[in-house]
Amino acid sequence: MSLLSLVLTVRPQARVLMPTALGRAAHAALLRAIAAREPAAAEALHVEGGARPFTCSSLRGKRANGAVLPEVNYVLRYTALTEELAARMRGLFAAGETMELDGAPFVIQRLTCDAGEHPWAMETTYERLGGRWLLARVTPAERIVLSFASPTAFRSQGKAQIFPLPELVFGSLLDKWNAFAPTALPDETRRFAAECLAVSRIQLSSRAAPFKSEGVVKFGAVGTVTYAVLNRDRYWMSLINLLADFAQLGGVGASTALGMGQCRRLTGVAAPVAGAHTGARGEGEGEG
Repeated sequence: MSLLSLVLTVRPQARVLMPTALGRAAHAALLRAIAAREPAAAEALHVEGGARPFTCSSLRGKRANGAVLPEVNYVLRYTALTEELAARMRGLFAAGETMELDGAPFVIQRLTCDAGEHPWAMETTYERLGGRWLLARVTPAERIVLSFASPTAFRSQGKAQIFPLPELVFGSLLDKWNAFAPTALPDETRRFAAECLAVSRIQLSSRAAPFKSEGVVKFGAVGTVTYAVLNRDRYWMSLINLLADFAQLGGVGASTALGMGQCRRLTGVAAPVAGAHTGARGEGEGEG
């Protein structure tokens, strides 16, 4: 398996006031865990430029006046986009162990990569994801609903853009896929998204994603978007559907290694409500 979405259920050891966005803290916890076993591997991930082979979520779950509660379970998620990192991540954490987030200790209650146990969990391969659509095993959907569960933003033409335009969303996914998958998808997929996909329904709000150490506040979109295919060419529709499935693993837009751009495809729904258990919530609220 070369793709992994690992969901950790954790519980704080005490009531602690914590920042709303903990994506950077989750990122640091991952690198610390890797460094404890393989310092060189952690250093490589820390300094690596360009696309990162992993994503991190923020801490998700109920707060009380900004504090996490020792009687409440919280969710943290990591994804791995290479075989090497996926293999490393599978043995990185264990139930009963303690991990630190922003100076606060959390006990790992359980962890899973089984989609049957948690909607954000997954274990698969690039070949399996691609084969489902490109070998004509499934008829490609003409409408795709994506849930943006944490602030999602893009760098476009030197500016920040928070509206999830089709070419930005699927262009971001295309770049991430081509950075790590064994077989690249055609760059014309980006053009198809720009010219042949339309936003047909939105339930979005803007949400701040403060980055404590940088002293800045970034904003992004949270909620759900329905994309409609205008040109029903089966091949290009299949590529768009493939990338929509990949969103749960690759993340969308900027700073996905720091908690932003957590995204997954919703199926079997016509008009999901932003903020429902679909995961369309902002940082600090329940992802699962």
